[in-house]
Amino acid sequence: MSSVYRASFLVATLLTIAACDQAPPPPPPVKPAVTVRQVELREVVPTREFVGRSEATQDIVIKSKVRGNLITKAFEEGSVVNEGDLLFEIDPEQYEAAVKSAQAIVSQARAAFDTAVLNFNRGDELIKDNFISRSDYDTLLSNKLQTEAALTSARAELNKAELELSYTEIHAPFSGRISRAEVFTGDLISADQTELASLVQLKPAWVSFQIPEKAVVSAQRLKGQTAEQVFDDLTVRLRFPDGTMFDEAGVLDYASNRVDAATGTLSVRARFPNEEELIVPGLYLTVIIEAAEQESVLVIPQRSVQEDQQGRYVLVVQDGVVKRKNVELGERYGIDWQVEKGLDEGDMVIVDGLQRVRIGVEVDYTEETARPFEESAS
Repeated sequence: MSSVYRASFLVATLLTIAACDQAPPPPPPVKPAVTVRQVELREVVPTREFVGRSEATQDIVIKSKVRGNLITKAFEEGSVVNEGDLLFEIDPEQYEAAVKSAQAIVSQARAAFDTAVLNFNRGDELIKDNFISRSDYDTLLSNKLQTEAALTSARAELNKAELELSYTEIHAPFSGRISRAEVFTGDLISADQTELASLVQLKPAWVSFQIPEKAVVSAQRLKGQTAEQVFDDLTVRLRFPDGTMFDEAGVLDYASNRVDAATGTLSVRARFPNEEELIVPGLYLTVIIEAAEQESVLVIPQRSVQEDQQGRYVLVVQDGVVKRKNVELGERYGIDWQVEKGLDEGDMVIVDGLQRVRIGVEVDYTEETARPFEESAS
């Protein structure tokens, strides 16, 4: 019995040891948790952004038409001047003397002409009765014509002298902002050479920019219109370099008649009222062109988009499994991005938890409700 007992005990011990060597099966892996958003259609106003440069509608360098010493600078540098305001005055003394001399010559010529007319009229009566010869009559007529020509010449010289005298006062040809003066009182000013100041017109203002030729052709085909007709339907807005928006809307008032072969772009210009003169020449601005009608586009949150050497892509959940989809994106609308290719309406795009997943794994997901577009665009 003791041997049997010992054998049973040994068998029981071996079975116990074998059972201990068999570990329990591992628990199933925990699926990563992610948040997804459905790709959806939104009604948006299509926009395109371009880099533009502001220009003055008129920008001139002020020069004098006459020579002389500057005696007056009649404006505050950097201020706004009105059309017709006096800006500079050049010493008029020599030009006033020229006017007086020309007036005297006109008086002399007028007296000579009046005498010649009187003599001719007398001769015209005398020749009827043959009291003077035809030769004397011709001399009287010639004298009348010569003195008349001399009077005309004298009057022209007077007009020239008066015009030069008027040029000694330089007035603003239009309203705008004037620069600092490039000359000082007492400087000798050379006619048509010395730059006195510059004047720019700020109202309205121009902003010039370039549109890719593909965008122009696509718009024309889509609308079935010419470039001018397409531009008429667009609204133009501006964003300043500090990110603030310009309150006034503009219109496209010019498009070049040819595409630049070197850049493949069309030169376009927008006009803004610029009532508060916030746009000054030389600013780099963001030009935002808005379409006249809303369109339905697919949008996804910007935070769902990733990029690698193959381009932009998103991770989507299909049948509980993570998959990659390459995408082509268009314009941004607030915090959303327009999808041009790669996704369909209803696709479940991962927006949160991207760092916890990889392609091919199963996930648990919760769906995020899209916010209204107005909140997204703010």
